[in-house]
Amino acid sequence: MLAEALADARASRARCVIVRGPSGVGKSRLLSEFRRHEHLRTCSVLQVRCPATTRPPRYDAVRRLFEPLELGADDVAGAAVPALFPDLRLARNSSDYATLSALHSVAANLMVARPLVLVIDDAHHCDPASLRWLDFALRRAADLPLLVVLGYRSDELDGAARAAMSDLVAQRAGTVLEPAPLTRDEVGEIVAASLPVTPDSDFVDTCARTSGGNPALLHRLLDALHQAGVRPDETGTVPAEQIGRGVLAASVRSRLAGQPRRTARVAAAVAVLGPGAGVETVAAMAGVTRWQVTEAIEALRRCDVMAESGVDFAHDGMRAAVLEVVPVSEEDRMRAARILNDTGRPAIEVAEHLVQLGELNQPWMAGVLRDAAALSEQRGAPEIAVRYLRRVLDVETSEPQRIRVRADLGRVLAQLDPYAALPILRELLDEVTDPTIYVSFVLNFAMTAVTAQRHPEAVRALGEVLAMLTRKARHDASAALRELCLSVESMLMIIGSGEKSTFGLVQDRIAERPLLSGGTPAERRMLAATAFVQSLRGEPSAQVVQHARTALNFQASDADPWTERCALFALHLADTTDDLLPAAQRSVELVESMGARWDYSYSLSCYARVLLHFGDVRGAAEEARTAAEICAQTVCADSTAAQYTAWAAALTEQGHVDQADEVLGRIERDWFDEATLEWPYYLHARARVHWMRDERTAAAELLLRCGRSMTGAGILNPVFVPWRTDAAILLAGLGRRSEAADLLDQDGEAAQRWGTARARGRHLMARGAVTEDPVLAVDSLTEAVEVLSGSPAWLDEARAHHRLGEALLRTEDARGARKHLRRCVDLATLCGAKPIADSARTLLVTAGGRVGQPLRSPVDLLTGSERRVATMAAAGASNRAIAEALFVTLRTVETHLTNAYRKLRVSKRADLAAVLGGSRARLQHRDDEVEAAPLAGRP
Repeated sequence: MLAEALADARASRARCVIVRGPSGVGKSRLLSEFRRHEHLRTCSVLQVRCPATTRPPRYDAVRRLFEPLELGADDVAGAAVPALFPDLRLARNSSDYATLSALHSVAANLMVARPLVLVIDDAHHCDPASLRWLDFALRRAADLPLLVVLGYRSDELDGAARAAMSDLVAQRAGTVLEPAPLTRDEVGEIVAASLPVTPDSDFVDTCARTSGGNPALLHRLLDALHQAGVRPDETGTVPAEQIGRGVLAASVRSRLAGQPRRTARVAAAVAVLGPGAGVETVAAMAGVTRWQVTEAIEALRRCDVMAESGVDFAHDGMRAAVLEVVPVSEEDRMRAARILNDTGRPAIEVAEHLVQLGELNQPWMAGVLRDAAALSEQRGAPEIAVRYLRRVLDVETSEPQRIRVRADLGRVLAQLDPYAALPILRELLDEVTDPTIYVSFVLNFAMTAVTAQRHPEAVRALGEVLAMLTRKARHDASAALRELCLSVESMLMIIGSGEKSTFGLVQDRIAERPLLSGGTPAERRMLAATAFVQSLRGEPSAQVVQHARTALNFQASDADPWTERCALFALHLADTTDDLLPAAQRSVELVESMGARWDYSYSLSCYARVLLHFGDVRGAAEEARTAAEICAQTVCADSTAAQYTAWAAALTEQGHVDQADEVLGRIERDWFDEATLEWPYYLHARARVHWMRDERTAAAELLLRCGRSMTGAGILNPVFVPWRTDAAILLAGLGRRSEAADLLDQDGEAAQRWGTARARGRHLMARGAVTEDPVLAVDSLTEAVEVLSGSPAWLDEARAHHRLGEALLRTEDARGARKHLRRCVDLATLCGAKPIADSARTLLVTAGGRVGQPLRSPVDLLTGSERRVATMAAAGASNRAIAEALFVTLRTVETHLTNAYRKLRVSKRADLAAVLGGSRARLQHRDDEVEAAPLAGRP
């Protein structure tokens, strides 16, 4: 803009550019850069930086501008002498107009020879008379080669100077330039340029946030950090925040120093009341009138303390800086709470002031704090809710109300620190006499005890209250009491199934209980518990799926994390993919919305298990890592294992064995070997690490230990932790074939009973792997591949193709081996299982095959026929229309679509378009590729 204005001035079109903004935004630097512009060499340039004086003499800036010309009194018109030479005793007083005209003549004479450029920096210190002359000159120089450039701080103009500057801004030739704050990237460049090492991203973010993009403030911050020896890495982020607050406070202090006292009071009022306060509320808080608030806000905007619009600060750090500069007393906090409460502001805004008061002694405060706690919990901020509830106890005097508040406190605190919540809830159990309230307290206590790994205590409490309710039910057959009994019993089933010592009792209880319809939340939770236990037992998967689906048939308002977890666990073991992943994601989102960090991390680990079960190794590793990182930040980090075992399992499949070993080493849970789920997961993950390191004996012993633990508890499901098939393969390789055969016989019965394709396919794969007869091995592995191809078990299917390829190589069928090894590479690559893919590639080369481009999309898994059918279905064609167009039977179309749904992991026709349209798959399926010529000497 300055360059354009200079070009206009050189073309005899007078211009005025006003550069304004708060202190430190870069005005002087901009003018300094402009003064080095190459075209200024052909101009007469007069410049001045107005000094900070209290009452500058009239025409002081003009006099300083013309000083370099070394003019004498005889060189100018008489009316200009008083302005340019005030010390001359011969100087005569002239009218303002005469003086302005005479000074204009001086400038006009300079413009005869060359364009004239006048640069006035710090014009907020300029005397009004000089500003009036600049306005006078510009109005008479429309066709003259004149450029006036002024830079001033918008927050430091007094009344007369402001009026004169307004006239300049209103000039037709005038243009206002307001330098914008530095962007985050620009801050990063400045920070990097000032340091000998590359700064950490979080460190740069802190500098940008603290400085608000103000260059001068940024440089002061960097100087302070350098003097304090703060390193620009992750260790320097917190010190940078602390030092930055001091630098920002000093900046605010200097900006408020020249303002009236009421302006500081208004700033403090806005800081205390928050961004939602209106002008009237601020006026009441500051003790001033509405127009004084408006005037103060305008002044604060000019000095870049307040935002350009609304009643809020320019950036986040400014509020804290104002509160540091203008101290707020307890009386101010109390006043703010009353004003906000009386004007109907949200309870959280009022509560923020109440919790900072030393004493709470008025009844209305308790209600506000409880409302604020409820809102905070709804917003997923339990730590804030706990803070409010603790203060409720300081003001609430009614004992029944105090009991309810303590119950709420214990329940919410359990989401953050179950160990701290347990004593609170335990005390309440001894004080409550109302049966209904007592039951709800017991349920809260039990769930908290589970999180704190106190399963026996939870089971004991639930058993006692269930016995009490059962006795009461003999005389009360109401639906409400029945629902209450079921609610307690279902929680007893779920929690009791979490440890081996009580798992058997839970099995017996479920076996004795008649099936429920699932018409109420408690019935659905009981069905979920039934599905969970029966899935671990390895009961027929069809009935387990039926129970789980009924349990998940609820309205959003009835959503229950316990019901969802148990039902989804059963469904994923049964390989029921229809809507399973979306339901699992909804379950995670439900827990996340509650704000319970440990519960959220646990739900994420369950979701990671589902992804790993279906072969999404990359997704599982990412979700499990996030779960572990969140868990590590909670107080329950030392008493859990699910997050770490899921992460380690995924890392092992990716080939990161050492990292998996390190992750498993972080687990320090008490009574670990009693856990129904986590202990088998842990032992299996440990065994896989040893297996990947070719430490087969150690791996086999861990798997056998895992098996003893599971069978001792009655956990017989063949796919939950497939210890039998893995151990059989290892034992056969170690020469312990009779043990392997016994395990396979047991696994065959379990697989037949559970009935899923994964279970049968894994069993056939293990049979083929341990069979010594090459022909029988190929037959068994061929059947395993066929069975697994009808399941979502991609990773197991990849393993089956790998073992079949090996077996075919042993029978010297290189062509057949290449086909299955290619398929293994494709599947393993899509899954993210690098070790399997790498091993298959090596064998593929041995078999004389070419290692082609790996698959990039699940669409690449489709055969040519499946792709054609799926594409036509996605375009809206009916099954019958597809059959007629392709000259195939309706049954063939249905089979191709079913296969496509499974391979693409979709559950309905409407999802096909998005998957097929977003694919970058190759047009030809890998099975149709022309094989490379076999290596010399190979068949």
